[in-house]
Amino acid sequence: MSSAAEIAANLAAVRARIEAAARRAGRDPTTVRLVAVSKTKPAGDVRAAMAAGQTLFGENYAQELRDKAREISGAEWHYIGPLQRNKVKYVVGTATLVHAIESLDIVQEIDKRAKTTQDILIEVNVAREPQKHGVAPEALPELLAALGALPHVHVRGLMTMAPLSEDPEASRPHFRALRELAQKHSLPELSMGMTQDLEVAVEEGATLVRVGTAIFGERK
Repeated sequence: MSSAAEIAANLAAVRARIEAAARRAGRDPTTVRLVAVSKTKPAGDVRAAMAAGQTLFGENYAQELRDKAREISGAEWHYIGPLQRNKVKYVVGTATLVHAIESLDIVQEIDKRAKTTQDILIEVNVAREPQKHGVAPEALPELLAALGALPHVHVRGLMTMAPLSEDPEASRPHFRALRELAQKHSLPELSMGMTQDLEVAVEEGATLVRVGTAIFGERK
């Protein structure tokens, strides 16, 4: 567990990185939201981040999301990990946005369980890595068309994970490709960029950046 002072300082540093990247790209920094990825971190770390002004958090595990949301009031939660059909019940109605949708059957389960509209992002495997989740870019139109028939689901945008690289610039073509896909389909939200490449993501149009390590430290 990091100290509250460390978390506050880390948050300030990440926000400064986002602001600088946005200004370089001629963007308003307020158009980029920071998702503090709190997976596996204790509730005390989340509260320390909230004390430093952070309100939006991302979780990768459905039951951990449910438990933290019950324990901590005043936070906004996004679900950012792969979602299994039997875990949908823990996420719908708790997460304001589900980031990593890649199949129609999961969305159908979300639609069945949602009492009001559930906002989602579709994960696109832009880099076509076989070990990664996400739909292929050419499969996106068919999935979007199928989702249009579901009354309780709203597709707000797209998400991707760039291939791991020590060079942040290696992520740029993948982020640019996601932005072009989103523009083609008139989708406003782009979830892309993490600790190592958030500046490139912001420069390429990210509206949501998912940062854990740079805020909360390494995970065990």
